[in-house]
Amino acid sequence: MKPSLIWVVQYVGNLAWHQNIERNINNFPLNEDMNVRCDAGDGNDKYTGDVCPASTLTGTALNGNQAPKNAAGGAPTQLAISNLYRAYAGWGTINQEENTTNGNYNGFQTGLRVQNKWGLSGEIDYTWSHEIDITTYDLGPVSNPFNLKYDKGSGALDRRQMLNANYVYNLPFFAKSAGLVKSVLGGWELAGTVIDETGVLPANQGPGLSISYDPVGLDGGYTNRPNVNGRVHYTKKYSPASGQNEWFDISQFSAPIPAWLGGPNQGFGNARKDAIIGPNRVNFTTSLYKSFAMTERAHVELRFESFNTFNHFEPNGMNVSYNASQFGQITSAWDPRVMELGGKFVF
Repeated sequence: MKPSLIWVVQYVGNLAWHQNIERNINNFPLNEDMNVRCDAGDGNDKYTGDVCPASTLTGTALNGNQAPKNAAGGAPTQLAISNLYRAYAGWGTINQEENTTNGNYNGFQTGLRVQNKWGLSGEIDYTWSHEIDITTYDLGPVSNPFNLKYDKGSGALDRRQMLNANYVYNLPFFAKSAGLVKSVLGGWELAGTVIDETGVLPANQGPGLSISYDPVGLDGGYTNRPNVNGRVHYTKKYSPASGQNEWFDISQFSAPIPAWLGGPNQGFGNARKDAIIGPNRVNFTTSLYKSFAMTERAHVELRFESFNTFNHFEPNGMNVSYNASQFGQITSAWDPRVMELGGKFVF
């Protein structure tokens, strides 16, 4: 193969129209009475200082529906027959399949490819890109059935920056030797890959909520998120030896104020689905191999390979559920270094 050096620069774009989604169409209506929303969202008064205005009757529900206080006059319970308040009264959840969302991808790509030059073959590629959508996967459920744009942001497949390299290098040692020395010590090849990538969204619908009440109070069929003040700060304090584990600053997050207490956005949190980005990854794989000719048609190939060659810690999963005990902490990692030695006889 003739030695060559090739540089490539290109733009790649994609538009996705009328994507399939799944939306609940049988919630309580947005103009539902706030007393009803309070009972539906926090009938047991879990929100600090919250007292839902339930009926003062005891024993049976008011008109068979609104939650009464219990027989002892204690905390009220949630609505007895919540389905009566839905858009289609008497029915439960109704999920409708729609083709109503769009998405787009824009990427700048450049790469340098080397072929059989200086004993080296391989390439190095860099991509800066951004993928924006409402739902990434086919028939993905939307978080807010009343406002589809609540989920508009970076998609689950978005990796903003990617650097990838692969190479095969013919080691020059003993290349000019002869006889047994060249046969045994010469002709070794070093190969490998390198990746350096920014993180992806840890969850398609963004940070979640782990609280004991529903600030929206429209009886489910949606996924809420916390409030966030400003951009997320990544502290990256992870040290198993000292017991530290905080990947991002959780103090920037708070629970949404319930809608019946004047909370904005109908009780939905203001955090975007792409408010938290997962950890980046840097990884090396390395191979050293050589072929030993036995006959004109047969040879033996020996190969030594290592994955995560430098055995450095590569965080993977993290907890993004607000108020959970591990919120903001790393929960899993990519594999540590793995080595293997193999051989094969080709004839």
